[in-house]
Amino acid sequence: MEKKRASSASVVIYGLGDLASQFVWTFVGSYLTVFYTDIVGLAPLAISAIMLSAMIWDAFNDPMMGSIAERSRFKMGRFRPWIAFGCPFLAIFGVLTFTNPFSGSSAAGVAWAAITYIIAGMIYTLVNIPYGALAGVMTEDAAQRNKINSWRNIGMNLGIIIVNMFSATLMLKFSGAGAEVANARGYMWTAIVYGIISIPMFVIVALTCKEVVKPKGEPAKFSLKDTISNLVKNKYLMLLLVIMILIMTAFMGRLAVTAFYAIYCMQDFRMIAVIMTIPSVATIVGSLFAPTLMRILGKKNLLCLSSICMAIGLLVIYFAPYQNRTMIILGSVIYGITSLGFPISLSMLADSIDYMEDKTGVRTDGTAYATYGLATKIGNAIGGSVGVLIMAAFGYVAGAEVQTEEALRGINTTVNLLPAIVLIIAAICTMFWKLSDKEADEIRERLHKRHEQ
Repeated sequence: MEKKRASSASVVIYGLGDLASQFVWTFVGSYLTVFYTDIVGLAPLAISAIMLSAMIWDAFNDPMMGSIAERSRFKMGRFRPWIAFGCPFLAIFGVLTFTNPFSGSSAAGVAWAAITYIIAGMIYTLVNIPYGALAGVMTEDAAQRNKINSWRNIGMNLGIIIVNMFSATLMLKFSGAGAEVANARGYMWTAIVYGIISIPMFVIVALTCKEVVKPKGEPAKFSLKDTISNLVKNKYLMLLLVIMILIMTAFMGRLAVTAFYAIYCMQDFRMIAVIMTIPSVATIVGSLFAPTLMRILGKKNLLCLSSICMAIGLLVIYFAPYQNRTMIILGSVIYGITSLGFPISLSMLADSIDYMEDKTGVRTDGTAYATYGLATKIGNAIGGSVGVLIMAAFGYVAGAEVQTEEALRGINTTVNLLPAIVLIIAAICTMFWKLSDKEADEIRERLHKRHEQ
């Protein structure tokens, strides 16, 4: 029986969705913590409380959105309408997070920051969980799924490259003539530019990437209890959730505080673009080889090796003197070119969904992909909240032109050493994955025959 496949064009176009996401979410993840501390004047404890509160809410909100999406029945499919509907609101709240009309130390200032950040995260969920789930229903072919996820990874890293390459320059430009450090106006107008760019990309994905794997029969009524139960029963999904929380905490959490390393350790605001862009460029190069390496080494082995090599790159940066830019760049290249965890984990996620359907007859694309979005936001929250608390414990003073040696050591530890340790733990966790690629292929074949019947 012939497997349903996506068109060659839609495989590539799918990557535009993650490219669009990065224009909003990478800018939030990379610069919001600095904006809160150095521009708004929020206390580290307030920032931590905001981000951790959002993370707790996401633990319930993300599975609910996934369950709602997979139960949807629109003419365009289950997932594409949510992308088209939500993307303008994601752009708007991406901008609002970089505004604060109140004093940062006031209750109103803290409330404004909390409300805009939490709502932005909810709309990110509304758009990106359906977007992530879309990859699993565009094709029945495992090799094509790997390609789709590789193009998503390329789109993600291309977005990170663009955002991190141009953000510092744009923020300084919008901050006014002669500005050496970005001000509030610079942050807000840069967010506006990125929001405007993101909307048409999401719309193109929604119109082009068709859903060919469709559920049979009427959807069951929504039940939060059943939704969580289906997730918890899937042992491979739960293991992958742990692994991805660790990897995303290292990756996204590091992004949330890397700007501090450039500003204070390297003492150059413009170096933000360099040390954030180089890993993403290297990642795109590495991603081109991901499908081939997955076939040769297997998903599990490649994910483990990738995590270890990323940790080595971060350790090179950690032990580099702050002014040894050659060593810092070398570590950044190693860290970036081996960052293959995203396309691998997405393919493993699709395997876990198929495994669950084979065992129970229940297919949970939306709620399963919600775990991936949740892992991303947990990584952001931990990096932004715990990271700023660790730096404060070492003596970091927001906005100070010169930090103490102890404060600089705290920044270096937060940005490089702790993510390296987390990645090593993630590599250890991959050893508990027992579903082989051959077994996953056999499950897909059984499901294909079952769907045809």
